[in-house]
Amino acid sequence: MSRQQTFVAACLAGDALIVDIDDWVDRWHDEAGAPGGQQITLADYLGLTPEEYELWVERPESLRFVLSSRRNLSGVSPHIGRDIKLLAAAARAANDEEAASVLAWLQQTGRIA
Repeated sequence: MSRQQTFVAACLAGDALIVDIDDWVDRWHDEAGAPGGQQITLADYLGLTPEEYELWVERPESLRFVLSSRRNLSGVSPHIGRDIKLLAAAARAANDEEAASVLAWLQQTGRIA
């Protein structure tokens, strides 16, 4: 893993797995939020937008949705609420119940209609 590469970029390039996020967070903490000697927010270190970071903090399982959206839709913000069926498919959750739970939560919190 390159220090310049974010977690999101590493996942999209196939250099990291979704389950590796805890290792990335640990590294950021181990380096006191300053990997490579430069202070950086955890969101920026992971490569998440503020909206994506908020989703991940509130519902960690939404990370699958974030990565799938980045891969297929060029990001969450421009597309959220556009097509609920597309969002459900994009979630690529571990199972249907998890996908339904994330979708319901996105609706409940007003992130999608």
